[in-house]
Amino acid sequence: MPHKVLLFLGAGGNVGASSVALFKSKGYKVASVARTIREKVKAHSDMVLTADFRDPSVIKGIFEKVEEQLGVPNIVVYNPYSWSMGPDPFNPVSASIQDFQKDLAINTVSAYAAAQATVVGFEKLPSDTKKTFIYTGNAGNTRIIPEFLMLGIGKSSSWYLIQTLAATPAFASKPYRFYYADERTPEGKAMHYISGQGHAEFFLQLAEKEGQGEPLATFVRGKGYVRFDGDERAILPRDTTEGKLDPGYGAPGTVESRYGH
Repeated sequence: MPHKVLLFLGAGGNVGASSVALFKSKGYKVASVARTIREKVKAHSDMVLTADFRDPSVIKGIFEKVEEQLGVPNIVVYNPYSWSMGPDPFNPVSASIQDFQKDLAINTVSAYAAAQATVVGFEKLPSDTKKTFIYTGNAGNTRIIPEFLMLGIGKSSSWYLIQTLAATPAFASKPYRFYYADERTPEGKAMHYISGQGHAEFFLQLAEKEGQGEPLATFVRGKGYVRFDGDERAILPRDTTEGKLDPGYGAPGTVESRYGH
């Protein structure tokens, strides 16, 4: 039988509950992690753990426990988020430093820790096992909305992480797959009432497809992946150090070095 273990981080009552139920119905062993475990999540999970994603140091232990009980997860979804707003709605930097640190820890630092642990686990799996890491994003990586500053910084940082992982030759050759999943309206607008079932179906598509798809995985419920005009501005060009860095310009002894080096 194929190796099918889902680790769902941030398994809440909407996207989390729908996703673990669907994956479980497709034969996956399911580990669900959240600050509070809901009954409808527990009902479709082989194991549940509680965790506070403000503390990135808890991530490594979660992966170790899942590996011990269910095996190495080959599908990992990072779904937690935090969005703090300051007291002045017209001043995007009015939130406290403590709130900013909390949001960044949940939206990005713990996501980095999860990606790190995921890659360590992927290395242990057979070459023919499908291996996918999915980060639940939003449109904050493609546009500036001042009141979304706190959330947008975290989402944009994690989008850079996903792009980098997908562009890493050593990972692409395995292949390991990395996605930033973002539900949109059919017109490409950001969502307010997100679909748990829509996310679940799309996550399953990403988990079971062959090869790396577009890392900026925008989708519409019931349709799957949809590419929207304008989003390409968020997709950074892939390059190498050798291709981008000029090691000679301004070096000691050159004409340009008189300006300092």
